[in-house]
Amino acid sequence: MNPHRLNRARRRATAVPLRRLVPNFLTIISLCSGLASLHFSLQMDWDRALSAIAVAAVFDMLDGGAARLLRAASRFGAVLDSLSDFVSFGVAPALMLHQWMLKEAGALGLAATMIFALCAAMRLARFTSARKSNPASPLSKFFIGLPTPAAAGIVLIPVMLATAKNVGYRLPDWIVILHTFFIAWLMISRQPCFSLKKLRVKRGLIVPLMVCVGLVVVSAAKDPWSTAVLLASLYLLSIPLCIMVYRRLKQEFAAQTGAAGAASSRSNGVELPPR
Repeated sequence: MNPHRLNRARRRATAVPLRRLVPNFLTIISLCSGLASLHFSLQMDWDRALSAIAVAAVFDMLDGGAARLLRAASRFGAVLDSLSDFVSFGVAPALMLHQWMLKEAGALGLAATMIFALCAAMRLARFTSARKSNPASPLSKFFIGLPTPAAAGIVLIPVMLATAKNVGYRLPDWIVILHTFFIAWLMISRQPCFSLKKLRVKRGLIVPLMVCVGLVVVSAAKDPWSTAVLLASLYLLSIPLCIMVYRRLKQEFAAQTGAAGAASSRSNGVELPPR
């Protein structure tokens, strides 16, 4: 083989296309935003600390979409994404809660923030190591356990209430502690939660949904943290509805799978034993 061609082939084998690095770049931006939130929390600049976590959430949504669009998913990217999520949505919210109020609550306040960060780590470890669900199954539209980005937004509701222009209300520390423990439990629980990325919208609801998005944007421009509290609360309140829908779909899917298995066995000449 021509030596020049051999050298070019070797360079191609060791080079990585730039498009495959785009998802990792977005993940790095999300990670840096989480680290920036830690910095602002230590300075007790709550508005910037919350904004940094919001930026991390935006880029966390973009990196997964970019990986699928560019077909650049990798094991390295998945691990980096989990580490970024742990910092941005596990450690950063816990430190913010501690610096904002819970450091004055003694051992219970410290325990609440530590448990939240620990549950975020376990939730991410379970999500990263879990097998991919069957995309044909209607159950693939659900998360098992509260996702860490949603958990970060919901657990920071007390901080956002106190920071919001039109609210400025500071909840009692015991309510914040119970709230933090509850959200930590939701992350490691087996409760189903809606995956917004996989939800489908009926055609008749597209225009009303777009109008609602416009109203949310206007509200966020006036008072972003009050709007964020509303959205986080709506997601939290949707969990009971999600549980009911999940159980119904699970029963229907199990019945369909059982009927398909029975039909396949009959077509192969296998007689199933009576139940």
